[in-house]
Amino acid sequence: MESLSRVVGRVVLAGAGDVRHMGELRRLSETLGLEVCGEIEQARRDPSAYLGGGKRAELNEMVSALGAGFVVADDELTASEARVLERDAGVAVVDRTELIIRIFEAHARDAPSKLQVELAEMEYLLPRVRGMWRHLERLGGGLGSSGGAAVRGPGEQQLEYDRREIRARMEKLRSRLAGERSARGVRRARLREAGIPKAALVGYTNAGKTTILNRLSNAGRSTKDRLFETLETTTRRVEGSSRDGVAGASGGKHGFAPDFTLTDTVGFIRKLPTQLVESFASTLEAASDADLLILCADASSPHLDEEVETVKETLSESGSLSGKPIIPALNKADLISVPESARLSARYGGSVLTSALGGEGFGPLLDRIYEEISAMRERMEVLIPHSSYEDAARLYGMAEIHASEDRVDGVLMDVSLPASFAPSYSRYKVGL
Repeated sequence: MESLSRVVGRVVLAGAGDVRHMGELRRLSETLGLEVCGEIEQARRDPSAYLGGGKRAELNEMVSALGAGFVVADDELTASEARVLERDAGVAVVDRTELIIRIFEAHARDAPSKLQVELAEMEYLLPRVRGMWRHLERLGGGLGSSGGAAVRGPGEQQLEYDRREIRARMEKLRSRLAGERSARGVRRARLREAGIPKAALVGYTNAGKTTILNRLSNAGRSTKDRLFETLETTTRRVEGSSRDGVAGASGGKHGFAPDFTLTDTVGFIRKLPTQLVESFASTLEAASDADLLILCADASSPHLDEEVETVKETLSESGSLSGKPIIPALNKADLISVPESARLSARYGGSVLTSALGGEGFGPLLDRIYEEISAMRERMEVLIPHSSYEDAARLYGMAEIHASEDRVDGVLMDVSLPASFAPSYSRYKVGL
């Protein structure tokens, strides 16, 4: 298949069925540099050719009049549906699944992402191989030299060979990806042992997750305004700090704020192709392993509620929610009015409105993160002798330190500890 990421052309969008997302399909097409010059819709999906006969004739006229080089369908098509639609439209037809795979292909930067995209392409291609060799099938099917059973022609032989090659490549890809999953598991285990709180940014594609990562951790990741700009999970450590020994890293009410890790993930989308499930494995793992989730959403989107629900449903199906705290972060607040901001704040209780343009809301968001971290911890007052200095030093970056006082007999500290580390400091607890 020719890679659409290297083709710039005029396309007509086609949508059929009760639920269509033509605006999103347009954005997906434009993300690959395709120029959308027309759209055609039908309320009912034809079971044999996606669009009905009348609509296919209309599509052919539209393609000719507009000089379009492709038709892009809003759903995944079967091989037979695509063949009929291509025949009647007179141009190549690309379905939603292949379009998204090509976007992933164009944006994949690291080795695991490239492996995941290649596996998705193989899974998409396998059931469609037969259509690629239809011209060779006409050459086979004759009788054997003895006049008995039919002999397989070159088309059938080529089909078997291609399928065998694709399956073999898929096995190699799955094996390499299994190794990547194991490596991610080791890294997550090390973070758990360190006792550092973990937050994960989850949300719809292009909702502003990477912007938050950059603002809170100075990650410097790309934030281009296009769908699926981020295709790999990225974890950064947000270092805790104090301000005059009173205010926390956000300038809020905390003493010495603890370090925490913040993980950026791949954005979700409606009608997520099943072939790309592997590409979201690290995202679902990060969400499942996190202590809290920051659910990012585009406050200016006309489909905000539906996009948030898509994210929640996907995470819920994978068991990644499991009752953990969720902080709604409504990004791009500079694009909505003050009354709309108030409505959304009421609609999404406990949400934080942020704006990359004005740099607003990131301090309050950091305060909310620290509040959730604090709620998951055990607070105690400890007196650590100077001879055990390493235990006191260890608290910085791991614990939330509300107050600290040097004494002759040691350091008196009011701290909030991760529950798993509280027993190891119980011997220093004041009042035992």
